[in-house]
Amino acid sequence: MKKIALLFVLVGLGLFVSSCSGFLENNIEATNKRDAQAISDYIKQKNLQMLNTATGVWYSVNKPTLGRNAQVGDEVTFHYFLYLLDGTRIDSTSRLKNEPAKITLGAANVIAGFLEAMSILKEGERGTFLIPSQLGFGSQASVTVPANSVLKLDLELVKLRSEDQIIDDYVAAAKLPLTEKTSTGLRFLRTLEAPTGTQLKVGLSTVVKYTGYLASTGKQFDSGQLTVGLGDGAVVKGFEEGLLKMRVGEKAVLVFPSTLGYGVNGSNTTIPPYAPLIFNVEIVSAK
Repeated sequence: MKKIALLFVLVGLGLFVSSCSGFLENNIEATNKRDAQAISDYIKQKNLQMLNTATGVWYSVNKPTLGRNAQVGDEVTFHYFLYLLDGTRIDSTSRLKNEPAKITLGAANVIAGFLEAMSILKEGERGTFLIPSQLGFGSQASVTVPANSVLKLDLELVKLRSEDQIIDDYVAAAKLPLTEKTSTGLRFLRTLEAPTGTQLKVGLSTVVKYTGYLASTGKQFDSGQLTVGLGDGAVVKGFEEGLLKMRVGEKAVLVFPSTLGYGVNGSNTTIPPYAPLIFNVEIVSAK
């Protein structure tokens, strides 16, 4: 399976330490000292010029750019190679096939050292990072990664997209006229107008046909017909805000950020955190 390494869930060091005996606390301290020495020896052996962070990560950045740093909620496209210090490759993307990886920052379970590395780089930059074991896989071991292994990460931040950029990219690709962009971030695209139909308003009950998609991938996550009591808070804010702009018989596309959808938590396994959404809707009736 590809990219297993970055998908390991790292047990938080603070939680781990709080539940350990004094013996294990001393063991962690010894591991940290050993890691620091191994990193220092590697830097000297390779004659590297590197900076270090407060957490013990050492790094160098090749060809700094004027790009921006990744923010929580950004879709991050990246290439990486992950090694042990002896050169053993653990995992990587394929530059040759132009197959970068992609995550939403803040929504994916990745090792702490990888997140720190990603926070250091700007869009378009490449860097090399030496990561202590406690910010890697800790005491977890696998076929390719011994317990308490220091890691070497080569990372390139290929592209960053905020939720707004994802939405704007979809609207541009859809080639539909943007009827309205509201102050909340909703994009309303009317596709069939029925000016004689009843105007929807708070207090009405309306029957809606809908299909929902993830804006970042275009993947459908739901479809059907439902009855919505406008103003009762039974649907997400972006959906209701869009409906209140419509009349019976109209069709439209509603595109909105996660702040109007399922927010930082997402919804079960179908809608991830920080997910901007697309809904194709048709107003069937209202009373």
